[in-house]
Amino acid sequence: MTAAVVPKSARVFRSGGIRFAGWAWMIFAVLNLADLAWRGRDAASAVAAAVMLLGCGVAYAVALRPRIVADDEAVHFHNLLRDIRLPWGSVDRFEGGDAVYACVGEQRYRAFILQTSPRARAKSEMRAQREDKKLPDAVADYMRGRTATDFTVEQLREIIEQNRKEGAEPGEVTTTWSRAALLAFAAPGLLTLATIVVAMV
Repeated sequence: MTAAVVPKSARVFRSGGIRFAGWAWMIFAVLNLADLAWRGRDAASAVAAAVMLLGCGVAYAVALRPRIVADDEAVHFHNLLRDIRLPWGSVDRFEGGDAVYACVGEQRYRAFILQTSPRARAKSEMRAQREDKKLPDAVADYMRGRTATDFTVEQLREIIEQNRKEGAEPGEVTTTWSRAALLAFAAPGLLTLATIVVAMV
């Protein structure tokens, strides 16, 4: 599960809450694995340890890995199991709403991270209404009903406009499987299955 190298000039967009939850699980799992290594000596302990490792794989793929990376050449959607590279010159526009979308011709690519449910959007609107009285009118109008998804889309639109001014060349959109994410699911998954089978024998 080695982390991808991100260029210094790149901008990275993540969900702080989901990332915190992922690291919280990792710490919880490490403490429990240490306890199992110290006291566990039976098949049930082996199954529990394997399940903990599977949970770490899920936490990595779901909470720690997903991100949007905007570098000098392209925007990258690092989703659960796949990576999508979209050269700036090929992206027609970015759209928001329930998630961050990149439109290339008739194709619409969705980023897993920073998704917004209708409920979260409604809560954001209610929170903005409560804060209206504390903020200057111009700031309140700008913040009203806006979510992290909206802010990200706005920043990506600014970046793509700048790249267009600099003459960004069209390129091929590529989608690849993440070997690290697949391994994070497959290895502990097989281990969990194997320990369950052994425990049942």
